[in-house]
Amino acid sequence: MFALIVYISIAFALAISVLCIAQLARKPENAAAIAASGQSALIYRKPLYRSAAASTLLFALMLALVYYFDFARNKISDWSVLLLSSCGFLIFLIAALASEALLRYMRRRVMQLQKETISRIFRQILYAGALMGLGAVLLAMTYAWLTQKQKNLMTQLYLIPAYAGALLMFYQRFQVALTARSADYAFELMARQEALLPLAGASNPLWRLRQTFAAINRFLFSHLEYMLLAVVVLTVSHQIETQTKLPATLGATVSLTVFAIGVIATIPALFIMRVREKTSPETFLWNIRIGYVASLGIQAVITYVVLVVLAEMHIKYFWITFVGSLTALLLNVYSAAYVAENHKTARGLIAAAASSVSTVIHRGIAAGMRGAAIPALIVAMMMGLVYLMGVVDEKGEDRFTYGLFALALALTSMVSLFTVAQATAVITPIASQFIGEARLNQRKGDLNSVLDKFRILRSVSLPSYVLHAKIMLSALVMLIFLVYTQILSEAGAASLFKHLTETATLLIGGISSYYLAARVNELVLNLGPLMVRETSRQFREIPGLTSGEVEPDTAALLTISRAYLTRKIMPLFLLTMLLPAIACLFGGTYGLTGYLIGFGFFTFLGANSWLTTGAAWSSARHAAEADVQVSRHTAQLEALIQADIVGDSMHEAAAPTLAAAVHVTIIASLIFTPATLELHARLRELVKTLF
Repeated sequence: MFALIVYISIAFALAISVLCIAQLARKPENAAAIAASGQSALIYRKPLYRSAAASTLLFALMLALVYYFDFARNKISDWSVLLLSSCGFLIFLIAALASEALLRYMRRRVMQLQKETISRIFRQILYAGALMGLGAVLLAMTYAWLTQKQKNLMTQLYLIPAYAGALLMFYQRFQVALTARSADYAFELMARQEALLPLAGASNPLWRLRQTFAAINRFLFSHLEYMLLAVVVLTVSHQIETQTKLPATLGATVSLTVFAIGVIATIPALFIMRVREKTSPETFLWNIRIGYVASLGIQAVITYVVLVVLAEMHIKYFWITFVGSLTALLLNVYSAAYVAENHKTARGLIAAAASSVSTVIHRGIAAGMRGAAIPALIVAMMMGLVYLMGVVDEKGEDRFTYGLFALALALTSMVSLFTVAQATAVITPIASQFIGEARLNQRKGDLNSVLDKFRILRSVSLPSYVLHAKIMLSALVMLIFLVYTQILSEAGAASLFKHLTETATLLIGGISSYYLAARVNELVLNLGPLMVRETSRQFREIPGLTSGEVEPDTAALLTISRAYLTRKIMPLFLLTMLLPAIACLFGGTYGLTGYLIGFGFFTFLGANSWLTTGAAWSSARHAAEADVQVSRHTAQLEALIQADIVGDSMHEAAAPTLAAAVHVTIIASLIFTPATLELHARLRELVKTLF
């Protein structure tokens, strides 16, 4: 019966994805002429191809080594495992290239629909977001389903495609996020140094670079990170579920079934979210939030019928899934409270800007701290409640296993509703990119009416964009706890030395998180002036550039950025990869678990704080720019602009990069722990022999 639910979910997701493709491919009536060329959007394809090729070679080497040690040495011939893992990584690469192509297509599509109603524009962008979200869950669910049907379930082997994909995203996150934010910082810096140059225009290579890479940073990676997150969550949940005594005769695991039910529940919500023309941003935001409420209700009904009525399982599993999904809804409601343009937080920042820049900075940092503490409290309360539900009617040692599985099931339920956030979060990068294009290309008489539509879209979608990141970070911190307890439960009794080792590596993990975030912000500040010098050189040395007679050399800016970041990023990249292995090598199980908790916990708090602070400053700036009472030439707006410059590197560079680092660390811990622990045992014996 559970297998039937999975088949229905895959069929529904595939059908709605095809429907979204058909709607996006449909030629719009009275389409406007496309004024902007797509040349600037192509500059990212070459670096993406290079990184994809390098990650493919790395993946092939890792897969060959793991297959040799786990299968060939034991004289087990199972080519289906190699085929499945290879196809999983190839599908990820195809999804990465398709996502980049979809972004370029939506750029042209929105330009065609710029004079349409706001409702039609919203629906078209929602189709793109739904396609990305459903495509991610479809691929993740199919891969998890096929791996669970294999006889030789090797967690390490089946997570290698996810690890190679996470490495690709982590390195690209470094490159794209820092390039986008450095270009943004350089653009604002240039406005103060050389105001006579055509700053906002097609002649400025810096303007093109910031427009393109800001959209890629917000649009592309969130989709791919969700796909890998779903694969890892389903794999870990299945591994924990195999340790329980739940019946496995229903054709599929409980965790995969709950995930499939969540996918089915999100599909009607995508059709419920509609927007009328004459509505306030507050009403608009609540219309989007209705989608989450609808998904939660549909999921609760189907889960109760399938698990409790038909499968006759304990009712606690219904409440576990309900509480897990309710956590996502609580994060949804809370995310809007601090980052919406119409909320008192943004209005308070605007009022504080009338005093001084320092007042805005301090008030924004305080809002960010609250924005990190409350989500952490929500997640902690949910984890405690779910664990208590899981141990109901369980006795002895089974209590721990069932409590752990309850956490995994709640996490699976929460992640399954991620498609709703994905569908609405992509509005932010598309609307922001179009606002920049519209200011450049539209006639002055049409400018205000067109910009008003996309300002509203950006205003109401920013909470969804922040929610997207908050759910990702919450899921990662829960996943870290599951991996932590799984590894630690197999270690046996702890001694005082092991406790001290865990404490030491916990501190190292926390320090690593802070150091990585500090270096990301420093790189943005150091790369910005280099971009300003290159842009100034082009205006001085390229004849006809100022008048718009020749094309700017945007590729030169990208080359400078890549050369600088590659030299600076590689040590950070390798350090992030090696520290967990070093902690495990010298500290064993307790060294690794300590590092995981330290790095994950401090990253969760820090990234959430920077995410909320940066988004609140951005919302306040956008609201002030649209407010007729705030003149563009006042010190009040200038203070908000300076705060927004600081916040951009926080919520669009540091926070996403840290989240990608946690993702890679979790998967690496799952894959390489057995081999590293064996080396740790040999190293310990060597030390005993020598001393």
